Amino acid sequence: APGPAAAAADGPADGRGAVPAPGAAVPAPRAGEGPLLPPEARLRIQRAMTEGAGVLRSADSLARAAERLAALPAELADKPAEPGTETWETANLHLVARTLVAAAQLRTETRGCHWREDFPERDDAHWRRHIVVRLPLNDADIRMTDTTAFPPVATKESNP
Repeated sequence: APGPAAAAADGPADGRGAVPAPGAAVPAPRAGEGPLLPPEARLRIQRAMTEGAGVLRSADSLARAAERLAALPAELADKPAEPGTETWETANLHLVARTLVAAAQLRTETRGCHWREDFPERDDAHWRRHIVVRLPLNDADIRMTDTTAFPPVATKESNP
């Protein structure tokens, strides 16, 4: 009889949240979960992020990065993307990159080591708060929190 680990690996009847058994094939994505990109897309994602959303950024550089990232699935449509660890890592990297760029486009200030060339000053009055992104990114709900108290924003003043 299968033990508790085997039962846990089966997961719910619809397969969501199931933990694959060791050595099992990695499943293909379900409809609406985003593109499955071939591993060679990784370098293109990294270049788009380095050039457009690195430490020094602007509205123009972020827009270019967003365009490059959005175009990747269509540009690589003819490349095979077999389910596997590298493919899933690349798809996840693409999703995180798109999420980061979307949030960075919203924040019109310089904060910490992330410098906006077009907004060189820190603006605590408007931006001492968090940005919340809900997925899927295609229908993203990207917003900033209404207050600095969710969760508390640590500052030098509050943490001497």
